[in-house]
Amino acid sequence: MTAIELLKNDHREVLSMIEQLENTGEGATASSRIEVFNKLKGALTLHTKLEEQFFYPALENFDETRNLIKESYKEHREVDELLTKMSGQSDDWEDQLSELKSTSSTTWTKKRTKCFRRLRSCSARDGFRR
Repeated sequence: MTAIELLKNDHREVLSMIEQLENTGEGATASSRIEVFNKLKGALTLHTKLEEQFFYPALENFDETRNLIKESYKEHREVDELLTKMSGQSDDWEDQLSELKSTSSTTWTKKRTKCFRRLRSCSARDGFRR
């Protein structure tokens, strides 16, 4: 599996977990919702750490992705803050989940169009295929 495939799989899994949470109605137990949320939080935390450690440093070196990567770091902090807020009890939890979904979808769309293209072009040269 290439690095790009790994990132795309992560994105699909995260969106799937968000949709699971959106679809849990009043009949769902609190523990099942908490379980899915904790998986989501763990997956997003690992995903952002991997991006920031392995992909972003290389992509910051290219003019076409430099600003996007700076913006992505900022968006990661916003996601971290949302996840922290969502970890506690809140009346606007569903709104925060919607914001998380929107932020994640927007970020990933931007990355697909610019970052993945750049990763493909430098993957063989820089060892991203491992």
